[in-house]
Amino acid sequence: RHSRTAHDAMTTIPSEYGWAIAAVGAAAFTTLYGGFKVGMARKKYGVKYPKMYLEGDSKEAKAFNCVQRGHQNALEWLAPVQVMTLANAAAYPIASSALCGVWTIGKLLYIRGYASGDPDRRRLGAGIAHLGDLPLIVMCFFSANKLLSGA
Repeated sequence: RHSRTAHDAMTTIPSEYGWAIAAVGAAAFTTLYGGFKVGMARKKYGVKYPKMYLEGDSKEAKAFNCVQRGHQNALEWLAPVQVMTLANAAAYPIASSALCGVWTIGKLLYIRGYASGDPDRRRLGAGIAHLGDLPLIVMCFFSANKLLSGA
């Protein structure tokens, strides 16, 4: 068995891979949404750059920190989810795209819930997001096996 060239690989990408590209683009909107929420909270609570969080236990500190933490969590997960989506799409384009979509919806709900100022309201979004990201993690091993075995 010979190694395929980059040209060979490009000609074998399924057209459904386009869904993965679209899903990765949609996932990026979580950071825009979260960034917008943080920007509004910075203005509302007078938090100047480069300060990331407010110290103390005041109502304002908790409210701002909840908004900031929701956005930060989306940023922490965005790159791994996008990479796993694109990697898995080489073997399972529709499934990986759908899972990225689930993650995106969950993370948007997570940010919105967290930004309410009540950290417990992030739980629904977290649960939905994990219905997307955890299967993507597991799928990496199935995708690797499928591609390595030539199936």
